[in-house]
Amino acid sequence: MGKKSTTSVNKSKEKRQARKLEQHRIADGMSFVTAANKLKDLAPLCKELLVYSNLEIVIDMSIHRVTELDKEVLYWAIDLTERNMKKLYETCVWGWNKERKVEEMSDDAAWYLIARDNNKKLQAFSHFRFDMDFGEPVLYW
Repeated sequence: MGKKSTTSVNKSKEKRQARKLEQHRIADGMSFVTAANKLKDLAPLCKELLVYSNLEIVIDMSIHRVTELDKEVLYWAIDLTERNMKKLYETCVWGWNKERKVEEMSDDAAWYLIARDNNKKLQAFSHFRFDMDFGEPVLYW
C-alpha cells in the first residue's frame, strides 16, 4: 500500500474539522433549548405584553407549562384546536390524527399562552415549545 497524498490527508483533516464544528454548533443550540426548557416562569420576561385592552375589552394573558396548566383549560384548548383546525389538517398530507395532536399538546415540553377576558372567560390560546430542528434551536409556536 502506498503513502497517502498530502491532498488526501488535508481533505480528511478538513472533513474532521467540519464535523467537529457542526457537532459544536448543534451542542450549542441544544444548550439554548435545554436552558429554555429549564425556565420555570416566562412571564417576567414579557410582563408588559401580557395585557391587551381597547375601548371594548381587556384581555389578560398568562403563560403556563402544560404540567401546571389546569386540565379543564387543556381540554378546552384541544377541543378548540379540533373545531378550528381539523378540516384544514384533513386537506393536507399530514391528515388529522386526534391522538397525535393530544400527545403533542400534552407533551411535557409544551407551554401555553392563555388569554382571558375581564370576566375570566377563556378567549384564546397559543401552544409553543422550545426544540431543535435540522440542528438549529427553534421556537415552535
